[in-house]
Amino acid sequence: MKNKPALFRRYGVSLALAVVGGFLEAYTYVTRDGVFANAQTGNIARMGINLAQGNVLLTLRYLIPVIAFMAGVTLSLQLRRLRQDWERVILWMELMLLFLVGLIPPAKLSVLATVTVSFVCALQVESFRKFGDNAFASTMCTGNLRIATEHLNRYFATKDRTALSVSLQYYGIDLMFASAVLVGYWVTRACGTRAVWWAMLVPAALLILLRRDGKE
Repeated sequence: MKNKPALFRRYGVSLALAVVGGFLEAYTYVTRDGVFANAQTGNIARMGINLAQGNVLLTLRYLIPVIAFMAGVTLSLQLRRLRQDWERVILWMELMLLFLVGLIPPAKLSVLATVTVSFVCALQVESFRKFGDNAFASTMCTGNLRIATEHLNRYFATKDRTALSVSLQYYGIDLMFASAVLVGYWVTRACGTRAVWWAMLVPAALLILLRRDGKE
């Protein structure tokens, strides 16, 4: 399957993956007690604050999604080492896990849902992280914003149009992420916990594209 790397390095695929990241960010915020599950900076900060306050149980609560994220990254690395078709395996796992998240009721089981989303985001951000030769993140914005601004400043200093093009592409990914948050918020308000199933459209479409590229 010689075309596999080409598929996942296309800019359009990067934008599609950013849609999943933004949608999941809104989904967990609306349905899972205002939690952002995509990145772990907030969880690590809350761990430190609660540990300083002596809230051991709350410290452990925020530790769980961090461990889930680490497990997702580790699994992605192992699959890339062991399986030639690791992209397909990752996408199928993402589909199945997002389907299960939609079945998890709110309230007491919300932690299970956010931990699963953290795991899914780790799989995605570790597995699909380049467009062309440019590294990016599909489930968080800070790194993309930094690189975009670096290239924009490089353009102003050198008038290098390539730097401007790369900068606009990174800004485009973050804009797509933000747009998906907006759409995800309203869809989740309308559909509740099962709104996450809409996010399954992207990995499903990528599986179809992957199969088509393999045939070609």
